[in-house]
This record gives sequence, structure tokens and C-alpha cells, in this order.
Amino acid sequence: MLDKMREGSQGIAAKIILVVIILSFALAGVSSYLGGSNVAVAVLVNDQEISQASVEQAYQNQRASLQQQYGEQFEMLASNPNFAQQVRAQATQGLITDALIAQAIDEMGLRVGDEQVKDEIRNMQEFQVDGKFNNDQYLALLRRASYTPAQFSQSLKSDLARRQLLQMLVGSEFVLPTEVDIANQLQAQQRVAKVLMVNSADFENSDAVTEEQINSYYESNSDLFKALEQVSVSYVLLDADDLTDQVSVSEDEIEAYYENHHSDYQRAERRKVAHILVQGVSEESKQKAQTLLNEINDGADFSKLAAENSDDTFSAANNGELDWFEAGVMDPAFDKASFALTKASPISELVESQFGYHIIKLVGIDASEALPLDEVKGRVEIALQKQKTNELYFDLHQKLSEVAFESPDNLEEAAGAISAQVQQSDFFSADNVPQVLDNSSLLQTVFDQDFRDEGMNSEIIELSDTKAIVVRVNDYKEAAVKPLVDVSEQIKNNIALQSAQQSARTFAEDITAKLDNNESIEADLAEKGLAFSSDLTFARYTRDYDYQVIQQLFKLAKPAEGQVSRQLVTSSTGDIAVIELSKVIDADAVNDEAKTQIETMLTRSSSDETYQSLVTQLMANADIKYPVAD
Repeated sequence: MLDKMREGSQGIAAKIILVVIILSFALAGVSSYLGGSNVAVAVLVNDQEISQASVEQAYQNQRASLQQQYGEQFEMLASNPNFAQQVRAQATQGLITDALIAQAIDEMGLRVGDEQVKDEIRNMQEFQVDGKFNNDQYLALLRRASYTPAQFSQSLKSDLARRQLLQMLVGSEFVLPTEVDIANQLQAQQRVAKVLMVNSADFENSDAVTEEQINSYYESNSDLFKALEQVSVSYVLLDADDLTDQVSVSEDEIEAYYENHHSDYQRAERRKVAHILVQGVSEESKQKAQTLLNEINDGADFSKLAAENSDDTFSAANNGELDWFEAGVMDPAFDKASFALTKASPISELVESQFGYHIIKLVGIDASEALPLDEVKGRVEIALQKQKTNELYFDLHQKLSEVAFESPDNLEEAAGAISAQVQQSDFFSADNVPQVLDNSSLLQTVFDQDFRDEGMNSEIIELSDTKAIVVRVNDYKEAAVKPLVDVSEQIKNNIALQSAQQSARTFAEDITAKLDNNESIEADLAEKGLAFSSDLTFARYTRDYDYQVIQQLFKLAKPAEGQVSRQLVTSSTGDIAVIELSKVIDADAVNDEAKTQIETMLTRSSSDETYQSLVTQLMANADIKYPVAD
């Protein structure tokens, strides 16, 4: 729900608070917020617990990030049987790293004062209204995130301490000019090569996989087939969108609302002005404009001067007059000066804008006025219906919260209080959550052991600004290895794929060996319907070819004249490529802007290496245990 914390926004406020909250979970573990001694521990990092729930939270965050990054390609990635395991392992490693960094911060004695935290909060734009810190905005956003000010301050304090360490560690990194020049040349270099792609699919034969192979694979890789813990739940959902039909508005209510909200249905004041523009912001332009203004003040005809002297030829043809406009439409300086003119003082002083110097004359004022009800009745009705729907939603929200708490051992009474139905879910894990239940706070609740053991209703959980839910766990299944019968087909496909990849590699190795021995490969390629590509020119960051192939191509040694450098490469899809580098094209001089970018990149890379060295050292000296896995 954090991305719903500000109405109409899924940007800065949600993202910044999300980062801080994720960090706090990573550093402290969800158990520190939930309390109790029955939280399932996934990892012990120097005796600091990282709960299973926090691992699931980090997994969901990383999975969502990948989905946003890869878009339509995500489903293909997620279909890989090892995808979830790999992403969960990366998420777990991230939590371990954060815990180690937090412990290092503590050992170094790095501290952040309360005043520094307060200043950081006051300066966060998401907590500001009209450029100033607003306490109501601050508290409202924290409430939507189910966070107390104390918890948020502590999270932010941890984040600031972490920044302090990183700045101390990597802030002094630099690169030498010669390093920049070398990287500059290498980055702009191009390479000419031929590529033979050997697709594993051409060698696949699932019928050749035996039952013995399947059984052996299952026994050796049981962790790959572990079903995650699952729950089935009952829930009562309150959705404002479902309340619209329950709300009606009468003609009298429309008229009353219109009368009470006149200011919302005003036609803004408009101005019609004429102007003379002297183009350019220079002393010469200013002097020319001042001369024209002096003539006007001495009684010269504004229209004639505009027609003869204005550099705005379009308005000059109309005696300098512009169309009617409302405030906020024109250049800020022009706009301000135009709406400051009065009938008593219709001529402005010189007005400087990005276009030059203006002399503005007031031609007419179309005063602000209330729009008639007949003209805005549709808008009024929509606004009134939305208001009444919101009022009904918040009334039912309060009832749902109260009844679910007062009758915690069932949902029927809570559902009856808001005229809703108790709904049931099938069993689901953190990997396949029903869309309506896909909320981090809700998942954290239903997968918490203490909550399940209590067997009570949850507190009301905000899914968004217009959706809330109360949930209870019906049943629970522990994580367990799936029966062989359920994964036999998957194993068969895995073995067939591995065999096909090995066959493709063996074929490519034979081709490479023959080429190295100057033997003919025509018959081998013809049998498989394969052929080398024509000469292709690659840049280091070519995006229209497999990145693993490109990466290896730029690692090959420059060949001697008339020779090739040859290499076997496993592509990102598991297929095999044979690449033949024939030419290296060195780049011409690169501009200064590119060199600046390269210097920044090298500095960042050096900082990353320093940070990774710290992490590697901390990992080597840490005592890390996996109680759940045991």
C-alpha cells in the first residue's frame, strides 16, 4: 500500500518511504516490529535474526522490481523453474549484507543525532505543503504506511548512518586522466566478427529421458522442488468502487452543493492586452524599448508604435493585441505584469521576459464570475456523488474495524455490518498470491506464525485509499518437498534441456576444433541447417545482439592481420555461439562530454569495488546460519 500513500501519486513520496521502510526491515528484521518469540527465523547473522517473513518481503520487492524492469518479458523469465529460487537467494543475500553493514556501523560507533534526523524529515519534499514541512501531511503518510513516527525516525536514523559509512568509505575515490583516456578508447572501439549460433532446441529429445534419470535428479535436487508454505484465508473486502450504486443524489442536494461550493465553479478572470516586443535581452534592446515607452508616456499612439516596431510580427499586424488569456498562461513576468494593470494605469513599465523587453497595454478585463448551475450540473453531480461515496466508505470502514475487533473469532458479523460477503481463497504461497490479496502488509500478517496461532481476525488493512480488508487464516501448509508425481514432467524437461545444451556445446566444440585444425565444417553445418553470419560490426554496448556474446567478443585478443580470434560462448538463453573476431576498429577522439561520463562511470565502478570488498570481508568473518533450511 505504500505506493498509494499520496492521492494521485505513485512517485516520490511512496518511493522514498518505501526505500526507508525496506531498509529498516532489512536491518532489523520483521520480528522486531511484530514481537513475540515464535517468528520463523530464516537466517542468523552473527546471532542477529532475519525472519522468514522479512525474506518473503524482500523477495516480493525484488520480484516486483524485476517485473517492472522487464515488462512483457518478465513472464518468460519467471517461467524458468529456477527463477523463484534464484530471486529469493538474491533477496536473502541482500538482507544478510544489510545486516552485516548495520553491525559494522554499530562496531565503528557511527551515530546520527536526533536533530539530524528531524532536519532530514523536515526537508523531505513528500512531507511538505507549499514548500514547508506539514506535520499533518507527515502523520497522514506514516499512518497509511502503518508506521509510527518513532519507528520511521529509527528507520531513517539507520539509513543516515549507512549513508555516513558509504560516504566515508567511497567518497574519496578518484581516477587518473590516463585511466579515463584508455577507457574512453576502449568504450568507443568497434569489432568485426562472424557468429555461428547453435540452438539447444535443435538437439532436444525429451523421449530419451529415463525414469531412472528422473528419480536420480529428484533425489539430488529436492530443494528445487520445495513447495513454499501456503495459507488459505477468509476475508471481508470493503471497496469504495462497489459503493457507487448505493449512493444517489437529488436535485435539491445538487443545488445545495452548488451553492456551498461556488468557488469551485468560477470562470477565471481573463485579460486582453496589447504589447510591443523588442526582442533580445541586451542593453541595446532595453534602450530601444525604453525609448518607445517614453514616446507612449508622452502621448504617442500605442497601436501605431506596435504595428511599426514590435518584433512580435503576428500581434503587430493586429495593433499589438493578443487573444484573451487567463492567469498562468503566459511567461511568468509577462503574466504578472498583465494582471497588475488597471483601467487607471493601463500601461506597464518595461517587462523583461525570456523573449526580450515588453511594453504592455491593458485592452480589456473579463471579470471572474460564477458559472450557471445548468452549465456545470454534470460536474456538480459527480463531485457530490464522490463526496457521498467517500462518506459512506469511511462510515463502513469504521464499522468494519470495530465489529471485526469486537467479534474476533468470526468474519460473518463484520461482513453483516457492511452488507458484504465473507469470501474464501484457495491455498496460496507468497509466489502466487491472488490479486486482491497481493499486499505486503496483508502477506506479512497471514504468514506470521503468531497471527495464525491466535486464529483471530486481523486488524483492518489498508490496500489503497479506497480499499480495506479484514482477513483471517483458515488453514496452513508448511513448506515441503513436492511429490515426485507432481514434478516429474518438469524434471523430464529440465533433463532434456540440460542434455540438449550439452549436445549443442559438444557440436560447437567439434566445429571449433575443426576450424582450429583448418578442417572443413561444411557437411557438419549443412546437416544441422546452420551457417556463420556475414561479417558484423559490433559496438561495445550493442543492444540488438545477445549481451553474453558481445561481452565475450570484446574480451578476445586482437587477431593478427589475416587471422581470426575464435571463442565458444554460452549465450544468455543457454544456446551456444561460436564467434570469430577478424578486425578491431579503434575509435577516433571522443568529445569532452563523453570523457566526463566515463570518468563518472569509472569512479562509481571503483566505489562499487571498494564497497564489495568490504562486504566480502564482512561475509568472510561472519557467522551465518540457516535454521529454517536445517
